[in-house]
Formats: sequence, C-alpha cells, structure tokens
Amino acid sequence: MNEMKGHLGADPAEFIARVRAALGRSRTEPAPPPPAVDETIARLARPSDDLVALFEKRATLVGMKVRRIKSADLTREVLAVLESVSARRVVVGVGSLPQALGLKESIRRKGIEVVDWQAAPGLDTQYDTDAGITDVHAALAETGTMICNSDAGHSRGLSLIPPVHIPLVRASDILPDMLDYWARIKGKRGRELPSSMAFITGPSKTADIEGVLITGVHGPGAVHVMLVEDA
Repeated sequence: MNEMKGHLGADPAEFIARVRAALGRSRTEPAPPPPAVDETIARLARPSDDLVALFEKRATLVGMKVRRIKSADLTREVLAVLESVSARRVVVGVGSLPQALGLKESIRRKGIEVVDWQAAPGLDTQYDTDAGITDVHAALAETGTMICNSDAGHSRGLSLIPPVHIPLVRASDILPDMLDYWARIKGKRGRELPSSMAFITGPSKTADIEGVLITGVHGPGAVHVMLVEDA
C-alpha cells in the first residue's frame, strides 16, 4: 500500500475519488448487466447432437488421427500406434480410467519402457520419451478440443512434451462446447482447480514470419485419439 501511495502521490481511495470527480461522477456506477446471449448463434453444438460424431469430425479437421474403438480393443489399438511410431520409451498418465487398467504392463510386455515420471522431479525425463499416453478431463465436440489438466496423476508435460500424444477419450468425456466446460468448474476455488489446463486442438503448430506452418516444433507433431465409444 505504501508503494502504491508513493506512485500515486496520495491514498489510492483519494486518487480514485479525484478521477471520479474529473469524470463528473459522484459515485462508482454499477456495471450494466450483460446482454442476453442468443444461443442459436453463440452455440454451434448442443447436448441433443451426436457429440461423438461431431467431435470425431472436428478433431480430424484440425489434423488429429481419430480411431473409434470399443473399450475391449483399447490396449490393442494403443499398442498398434506405439508400434507404428517405433516407440521405445513412453510416459503414461491415465488417472483411474478403468479401460486402461493393465495398460502399462501390456506395454512393458512389448519391450517398451514405461518411464516413471512421478519418481523424477521436473520434466526432464519426459523429453527422452517417444510418446505420451493420457486420458482427458473433458473434450469439446464443437472444436475437436481435448482438455488435459495437471494433478497428482497427470503431469502437465505428458500431453505437451513427447513427439506423439495418444489421448484416450471416452464418449462420456465429450461436452458440446467451452461454455459447458466452464459451467462444470464454475464456483471451484483454490485447491479445487488444477495448476494448469491444456486445451489441445490438433498437433502442435507454429509459423515463421513468412507464414510457413510447421508441425511439431514445440510439442507433439502427431496426436492419435483413441475415441472409446462405449465408455
């Protein structure tokens, strides 16, 4: 407060009062109510839509490879992707996703190392991996976006550092749009919120000053979505 007073030359309340007087206002005016939102314009996806099909379409359009699978085929499909990219070291963060039980052991049996990222502080160990496998905290049908939050079971680097990201998206994870996601976390505070949220819409992309688009410079260059239909 003393530092602020020194910069402003007066008590902050006094300073604001002078500004208000200069504007001809005797008191702070309440903010006007926000305008009503025409949801027929603002919302392009609705709960009644086929959200699984819409998410698949949008995710494909932004450059992700989507496999619609049954939960019983999840391990086989993940292993197929790991084999196709010649993965030798992977990191896994799937929380309590029941469809992924035993996934780490199945990967090890294929001769692929599963790096224990929780045993090493920081993110350094993840830079030497070939793929990151995660579940998601939500997915948005309107844009084909996936939301990966950091918590005790999910490092913020799992979906951002390895050159290949394999997200596991359940049909029940898919929401119509961003408004639905913000409504889900509305009212949460402090420790109830993650320290970071990654909104992933396609592989990592960047462009130079000439507008040449390059994929995978600052993150995964390939995203293989496992869209589990019956979950």
